[in-house]
Amino acid sequence: MAILFVSHFLDQVYAISDRITILRNGGYVGEFLTAELDRTELIAKMIGKELSLLRSIDAERDQGRAERTDDPLLAATSLGRKGAIAPTDFEIHTGEVIGFAGLLGSGRTELARLLYGADRADSGSVVFHGERAALHSPAAGLAHRIAYSSENRRDEGVIADLTVRENLVLAVQARRGWMRRLSRREENEIVDKYITELGIRPANPEARVRNLSGGNQQKVLLGRWLATKPDMLILDEPTRGIDVGAKAEIHRLISKLAGEGVAVVMISSELPEVLGMSDRILVMHEGHQTGILDRAEADQVRIMELAAR
Repeated sequence: MAILFVSHFLDQVYAISDRITILRNGGYVGEFLTAELDRTELIAKMIGKELSLLRSIDAERDQGRAERTDDPLLAATSLGRKGAIAPTDFEIHTGEVIGFAGLLGSGRTELARLLYGADRADSGSVVFHGERAALHSPAAGLAHRIAYSSENRRDEGVIADLTVRENLVLAVQARRGWMRRLSRREENEIVDKYITELGIRPANPEARVRNLSGGNQQKVLLGRWLATKPDMLILDEPTRGIDVGAKAEIHRLISKLAGEGVAVVMISSELPEVLGMSDRILVMHEGHQTGILDRAEADQVRIMELAAR
């Protein structure tokens, strides 16, 4: 019987396969005998040389960046959830972009969901703004000015049948409470601000979100969370499935937010994106934190080594 085995777990690939076929960004890289391809060469072929796409933003990102404070905005101690995340310690600082990296199934999304309250931790604690925070629900996350943009834009993000206006004001209204409705003037202020700042097209607040492109749907989702004026913004795969132009706009927005003092947690499957945008990178493997790298010491090979342990 011939078997085709697809996996992000390199140990399994080497244990099982006779030949390895490598794809990158939808393109064929090559086919190699497993016995003749060492892990370092495999990783190099997987990641390619794609950092040039982010160099222009990388050169801009430190301009106007808020100085990192000694005291963390958020400090997690032994934070974990059985069956998903082993007890984990880390800090996030004001004005910092911290990347969460790892292969599919590594636990990077599960860890981010604990920080927002989308999932409930069963071990450890979180200190936010110097006080212990009980992040037991999304409402608790919103109350602490933590915003979370899910990787599942269609099912957990935008509401396709609602208008741009209704999507943009949704989180602000939820935090205020449904018995205290936003006035039309307040809605207009939010909607006009983020349609303009994010360049949402068409610039029609009454357009149905389902009729927008993927990039503009992502901008609507970001606008919804920015309207809550978060102290910490968690972005899970914020540029997946959008065109290059929209991706560059979102990268610049992330750098701008960090420059204004917002702490940004960024999760991406694209290593050049993580490296280009992050001040530090937390690497996950099978629910365990395997390392935290400063920007100066991080490169694609080092991240992949930690991610594929």
